[in-house]
Amino acid sequence: MKKAKIAFWLILIAFMALLAYQNWDFFMSEHRLRLNLFGIDESSTPELPNAILFLMSFLAGLLISYFITLFERFKLKKTIKKLNATLEANQKLLDDLKKENLSLKGETPTIANPDVATNQHEAKDSDVS
Repeated sequence: MKKAKIAFWLILIAFMALLAYQNWDFFMSEHRLRLNLFGIDESSTPELPNAILFLMSFLAGLLISYFITLFERFKLKKTIKKLNATLEANQKLLDDLKKENLSLKGETPTIANPDVATNQHEAKDSDVS
């Protein structure tokens, strides 16, 4: 799968390079953008190469999409924090219920940390011998 991704990106970059090479004259020809709002003097940009105009359009779209998803990401982070807090509370409740159930059965609760349990078993084994 990793090789397929690399091949895909190489093909895409090669295609874009070919497109730019074959249309170099178009990308380097200069145009200006004009804005004529009714009742206000016409304003325009200085003459810029088409490549710069394409790049500006791409970056404007990138910024717009970033700001649109920004609020959604904040909401999702808040939801994740709430869900993690609920998960921790439910886990604590579950542990308490397990301990209560074991105490009602008359059994000793098991230790969650295996390293501590191993050390206790080793101590018991050394006392026996």
